[in-house]
Amino acid sequence: ERELRFPLAVCVSYQQGNREKHGLLVRAYVACDLTDRTPKEVEALYQKRSAIETAFRTMREARARTSTTDPAVRLLFILVSFLLRNLWVIVRWGVLATPRRGGRALPVWFRFEVFREWIDHALDDRLGRKWEAPTNRVGIPATYSELDAG
Repeated sequence: ERELRFPLAVCVSYQQGNREKHGLLVRAYVACDLTDRTPKEVEALYQKRSAIETAFRTMREARARTSTTDPAVRLLFILVSFLLRNLWVIVRWGVLATPRRGGRALPVWFRFEVFREWIDHALDDRLGRKWEAPTNRVGIPATYSELDAG
């Protein structure tokens, strides 16, 4: 009476020495509304989705926090965070990855967190302060006239 049924796509492949591993690699995916596709096609869809979710997760790590409701400011912060993420991908893949047979070897040590710390350190040294905007004591960014008056 508590049984749950759903379509399952099982994709089996050989690792062929990838990452020094051998043998079968078995992956199972829930294939709701995808029953007309082969297991390899379902796997390809999930891999695309995984890449999108990873991009958004790393974008959120670099996004500036704000309490403003101004959509232009919020969009600007999101654009800057995506630009930082793309710059990290370019540096990691194009500069630091070593070419080898079967694809490039990505550096394990160069995580997005390390890249963010480098940028934060460079901005702190150059600006001599942290990125904090003065507020009018209720969380709203203060204008220059309010700062001069107070």
